[in-house]
Amino acid sequence: MSFKFLSVVIMCLIFSVILIGTSCSVFAGEEKSGLLVAAGRTCHYLAEQSEGKVYIVYPDGERQLLAEGFGIISGLAASHDNSVYLVSKSKKRLFRIDSGGKVQMVRKIDDVPQAIIVDRDGAVKFITEDGIKLVED
Repeated sequence: MSFKFLSVVIMCLIFSVILIGTSCSVFAGEEKSGLLVAAGRTCHYLAEQSEGKVYIVYPDGERQLLAEGFGIISGLAASHDNSVYLVSKSKKRLFRIDSGGKVQMVRKIDDVPQAIIVDRDGAVKFITEDGIKLVED
């Protein structure tokens, strides 16, 4: 075998291992984490999903830690009263954080929704595979 042929075979093997590893992690349900953003009336809220931290971001760009300790965050929505609601996937809970950083556990969740919204009337709703559901206290 020539050196050129052998190097091509080795590169193909390396590429195959990378491709198989990536495919396995996708099909095994590993989740990619990132940032969630919710626009408030006077500021924005930023959640680091895997870190379980929520920041408040002011118009001048200043970022300040609002609350932490939520585990994996899977949903974030700002309310008209300058509070923010979040869904903790790992804790299976809906939380409300007021503008001062006070955290309130709103309710336990059996099935974690795909997303969360707060409508113009202030009602918290979950978006699921079956549609939009009103969250009742």
